[in-house]
Amino acid sequence: MDSLKDYILWMGDFPVSATGFRDADALVLCLLSYFDLSPVFGGGVQEARVCDCRRMIDEGNVQVEITGKDDGYVELLKAAAASRRFGDLIMTNYVDILCDDPPLQFSAVTFHNDKDLSFIAYRGTDNSLAGWREDCMISFTLSKAQEMAAEYADRHISPGRKWFMGGHSKGGNEVLYAACMLSDEKLACVERIYCLDGPGLCDEVMNISRMQRIDSKTTRIIPEFSVIGKLFEPKVTDTRIVHSSESGMMQHGLISWEIDHGRLAAAEDNASASKWINEVVDKWIGNISMEERVHFVDELFTVLGTGGARTLDELTDDGLEDIEKLAPQLKNLSETTRHILSDLAKQAFASSFLPFFRRKEKADHSAEHPNEEKK
Repeated sequence: MDSLKDYILWMGDFPVSATGFRDADALVLCLLSYFDLSPVFGGGVQEARVCDCRRMIDEGNVQVEITGKDDGYVELLKAAAASRRFGDLIMTNYVDILCDDPPLQFSAVTFHNDKDLSFIAYRGTDNSLAGWREDCMISFTLSKAQEMAAEYADRHISPGRKWFMGGHSKGGNEVLYAACMLSDEKLACVERIYCLDGPGLCDEVMNISRMQRIDSKTTRIIPEFSVIGKLFEPKVTDTRIVHSSESGMMQHGLISWEIDHGRLAAAEDNASASKWINEVVDKWIGNISMEERVHFVDELFTVLGTGGARTLDELTDDGLEDIEKLAPQLKNLSETTRHILSDLAKQAFASSFLPFFRRKEKADHSAEHPNEEKK
């Protein structure tokens, strides 16, 4: 299988106008939205081309705003910037906002070619506690980032161009909300909406029947091991599963999604282990009230930020020392929060034994019916 970088190198000499827009192009552009583009847009610059990112690469001024390992991201940006297909794209309307109180993490950028195509890319969750807190908040309220995503699309989409929209992870949730809130006139300008392993919309927060308006224009892509993209699972007719070069939760990273002869490397089904995790999380969320969700999120992230940490990295840099710092605060959690954490842990513990028992059940069945197994 090929990687996204291989795809860029393979298709690099062909502009989108010559080949048409491909699903893999949406993956590349959403991945590019994870880079801090402020060095390119500094000094009042309103637009720049992707090839201009080579300057910040040469200067060693590249920062990837993403949670988890970032192996290969800079090399992918180099390949995109050097290619004709992506390097010639114009970037405009770059927004990057981070606020702790109220929690807000929102970033978006629009890519245009020189002809008639435009792509709005919403960044997913970065490494900030504010971003992760906002992720949890979608279980009980509309987030400020969702509202800003809708405002962004409404402000920039206009007739005369073929518009595409996409987002990965939290960005996938934002693109669904933004598209649902578009007027009929602006939605008519949109060719395709890409939700890349992003959570769906909570039906207790908004009327998700709005999804029917955008279903025919929406493509949802998830890896075999999908957890984030199964939260409030969006019902999208065109849902595809893609192979990943990683295992487990690391498959969430866009850079690991594989390409087969220029197209997404299709997989048949989600991994059994991810299905079990999804069952646990769905049951847990379904068993707690909206008020409990609010209380749990507020209290948990207040505790995590007690020592002044603003990012996940800051929570883990000191290892056991950080756990010791948090211990006194964890003891002071309310009964509601302790109950929710305990319930989640019990369900996760119980589910961890399901694979063993199901494998044993299958093995026992095969031993009793060896001919069936051969068939």
